[in-house]
Amino acid sequence: MSYFATKKGKFLLDFLRYGFFMLFMYLFSVGGIRNQIFPFAFGFYIALCWCNQNVFATSLVYVGASLLAVFSVQNVIITVSCALVIIACYYIHKKIKVRIPSALLVLYALLSQTAYMYYHITSINYIVSTIVYLVIGILFMYACIKIFKVLLVKGIGLKLTIDESVCYSVFFIAVASGLSAVNLWGFSSLNLVCVFLILLATYVYSVSTQALVVSASFGLGYALQTGSMSMLGCFVVLALCSVAFRSTNKYFSVMAIIIGDVVLGLYFNAYGIYNYKILLSTLLGEILFLCISNKTLSLLKAVFGDKNGTIALRSMVNRSRDALCKRMYNLSEVFAEMNRSFKDTIRGVLPAGEAKQMLKVELYQKVCADCPEKHRCHRVMAKETAETIDNIVSAGLDRGKVTILDIPPFLSTRCNRTTTILNTLNGLINNYKQYTYCVNSVDTSKSLIAEEFNGVSKLLLTLADETKDLVTFNEDLENKIMEDLNYVNIMSNEVYVYQKQENMVACTITMRAIDADNPKLFEILNKNFGTKMMLTSSEPAPLPNYVVASFNPAPKYDLIFGTSGVPKYANSVSGDSYTFVKLNKNKILLSICDGMGSGEEAQKTSDTTISLIENFYKADFDDEIILSSVNKLLSMQMTENYSAVDICVIDLKDALGDFVKVGAPQSFVKHKDSTEEIQGQGALPIGILQDIKPSISKKLLSPDDMIILCSDGITDAFASSDVLCSFINDTQTTNPQEMANIILQKAEELNDNVPKDDMTVLCARIFVSI
Repeated sequence: MSYFATKKGKFLLDFLRYGFFMLFMYLFSVGGIRNQIFPFAFGFYIALCWCNQNVFATSLVYVGASLLAVFSVQNVIITVSCALVIIACYYIHKKIKVRIPSALLVLYALLSQTAYMYYHITSINYIVSTIVYLVIGILFMYACIKIFKVLLVKGIGLKLTIDESVCYSVFFIAVASGLSAVNLWGFSSLNLVCVFLILLATYVYSVSTQALVVSASFGLGYALQTGSMSMLGCFVVLALCSVAFRSTNKYFSVMAIIIGDVVLGLYFNAYGIYNYKILLSTLLGEILFLCISNKTLSLLKAVFGDKNGTIALRSMVNRSRDALCKRMYNLSEVFAEMNRSFKDTIRGVLPAGEAKQMLKVELYQKVCADCPEKHRCHRVMAKETAETIDNIVSAGLDRGKVTILDIPPFLSTRCNRTTTILNTLNGLINNYKQYTYCVNSVDTSKSLIAEEFNGVSKLLLTLADETKDLVTFNEDLENKIMEDLNYVNIMSNEVYVYQKQENMVACTITMRAIDADNPKLFEILNKNFGTKMMLTSSEPAPLPNYVVASFNPAPKYDLIFGTSGVPKYANSVSGDSYTFVKLNKNKILLSICDGMGSGEEAQKTSDTTISLIENFYKADFDDEIILSSVNKLLSMQMTENYSAVDICVIDLKDALGDFVKVGAPQSFVKHKDSTEEIQGQGALPIGILQDIKPSISKKLLSPDDMIILCSDGITDAFASSDVLCSFINDTQTTNPQEMANIILQKAEELNDNVPKDDMTVLCARIFVSI
């Protein structure tokens, strides 16, 4: 258990907290306007009470600090009466269980200053000063409340909005006013604190604005207390010295400030009387800053520093994209050359004439080489013998074997080795068939590899084209988004907006994990980008409890789908498979695969096919390469398990659908007033032939169009495609699941509720999502 979670630890934290409260209240009690009006203390006290600090402890701290600053009977009455009024108001609202409204807080603040008004409005000459006291005190109260909200709700390290920055500046002015009134034996506490904060702001923030704001606020605080603007100029000059000599070595800024302080004091006489105590105050502020380690400074810069000063990083992104683009172009050319090389190594089987001649030579060598009649056959009757053998070999190649019926009388009456010829030739034909199969398998494998190389080459070329355009960053929009997020208390450390060719490409935000699904986040992004945004990825950030979230414009359209199906009668599983999956670039893949036959074997084939197709599409290969590769992979299995594939790929940005069919039945697009039938062009199912030509057609879809894909078990149940088309057109529903159920139910009825084949229906309706 942590020490601060123990009773002693909590007591120590409370002691330190109220110690800081008392210090600030003391400064606000002695600091004011021209050392005459002191409006800050009561505003700070009421703000603490309203922000749920212990009202009794805070009241004691307030009374004690006020009396420590000015001990008099009048001040006792004023501070005690203020505390009693606030305590009474607090407990009244606690009793009725209603939090004090911020608007009603003004009335209670005025009521708490009744004693002050009684003592100070003794004549008409004091009315103005009393009004100034009350107005400034109430305004300061609201400034403190704003600051406490930032600390308690947003936490530290969040970029401030304009009004929050003003409140912090006002707070520093009030603190500086109090420090101006504190005299520690001639030492300047104002110089000490101001120099420390100037150096801290210089090295925590990457821009000089913060250091200048701190210096100006302390100078204005001194002017408010004393009526002299001299320290405003001095502190601004010291801030300029600090930021001008800022480097990795913090001693440069430290030396610059001390030199500037000496020059201002001795040469320009800016301090009036410049002595060693003022110099020592400046040195103490610098020593206090130097006590902060570089590691602590780096941590403070990571938490508080400017988050968007990343010009080098942004430039590096484009340099990396350019280098990546060049490498992808080179790799694309490598894979293209490998594709050409593999295609060149495809030999193919021997031509028919060469194969016949090769078999004849082999037959002569094995049968006729030692025959005593070979001279008579191959010399005296050479022409007749050659024609006869040619006919026999041709018959064997055509039918796969030869029989005694293929031996003509010319040969059977003259040759006593007819049986040997038949057996030898059949053996040679079998060997040739094995050779043909091996060559075809090797060539198919080479062709498949070559196609994959070609597909990778095209894919790399597409990626290189997408990467070659430089990405620009819209810093104005980034700052606007960060400011809007801060207003609604969404902690964002970084906001990057990537743009390409004037179009928004992506937005990346480093934020708390609990804010990633905040509805206000999407409201702000939608408003700033002028379009609906969606979360595309969320990864853990190096900071604890933070994530790096990426957002992209949501596509104009979206899809909902439904599916329904039954297996063939007496089968436990269906040979049909389907998929509905989101691809890259806002595309949706719908597909039905009908394995040949039914049952477990058909299911295995269709599952394998649909899985291959889905993964190829996810890798962003084009349609023809996908189907050709899957076809070759399946055809190499040497089985008769074929698949009919019906694919629809829909781009949600423009509602463009690609309908791809390989041996699949017709599909349908149901419009508002009509139904369109989409036919294939007679391509055979996948896995039959080594080369296929899929049927591909494009359709521009309209909102609320419904896409309907069916397996042949559905289409065969209807008398014709026109009947099915009319049935779909007459079915009045916009629910894709209901449509799928209705079509399946009708198909089962037409089969007397005994399905003659596997039946699957996949329906999807497109609609406008923006």
